[in-house]
Amino acid sequence: MGAALAAMLALLTEAQGSSAEPPAEPAMRSESIGAPMDGSLARGAVLPKRGAGFSVMRKTLARRARYGTEELVRLVEDAAAAVRRKDRGALLAVADLSQRRGGPFEHHGSHQSGRDLDLAFYMRDAEGKPAIPVDFVAFDHNGYSVDPPMAFRFDAARNWAIVAALLSSERAEVQWIFVAEHLKRILLEQADTSGANAALVAKARRALRQPGAKSHWDHFHVRVRCPAEGGPVCRDWGR
Repeated sequence: MGAALAAMLALLTEAQGSSAEPPAEPAMRSESIGAPMDGSLARGAVLPKRGAGFSVMRKTLARRARYGTEELVRLVEDAAAAVRRKDRGALLAVADLSQRRGGPFEHHGSHQSGRDLDLAFYMRDAEGKPAIPVDFVAFDHNGYSVDPPMAFRFDAARNWAIVAALLSSERAEVQWIFVAEHLKRILLEQADTSGANAALVAKARRALRQPGAKSHWDHFHVRVRCPAEGGPVCRDWGR
């Protein structure tokens, strides 16, 4: 009887085990596939519509372009919050990341693999008060808006602050911050004026780059490198 009872208990235990729910698997990380100009995004993280020190622009909401790798999304949240902690009035206008699954994006030549991000510049109005852009505003060599002419001023202090925060964050490794050469000059002058760390200024000098003639004089385009665990499917573009 003892052996029979033990066998019955074993069968019952096996049956209960087979009907039980399997343990939940950990959520899979986002994955940047391919290059920024020819790629896609798997399980992308979504940037909230607003957060500490930032708000997503309406055109980006309409395009449903708030997706990126977890590293990119955390980077912009981290950097905007860092600027806000030092400057309570600062509000960063965030534009396009990638669409939900990445891939071709009619408004961009890149932004396909979840590692690109556009940011409007911080700016001030004619009275010197902070102004929140509803669209990108281009600035000339003297830091004045082109259209509408001289209605806004490039806020060098806050724009340098966001560059410094992006480059200092450990959330992701920034590869490039595309911006017009004349605005790069203004940013580096601001860095020198503010007594920024020499290593950080050198890092900014390498990362800030104008990718073509007359480009990126109306916004920052941030690109991060493939995550360390990105594997062979993620491809960085350029050095």
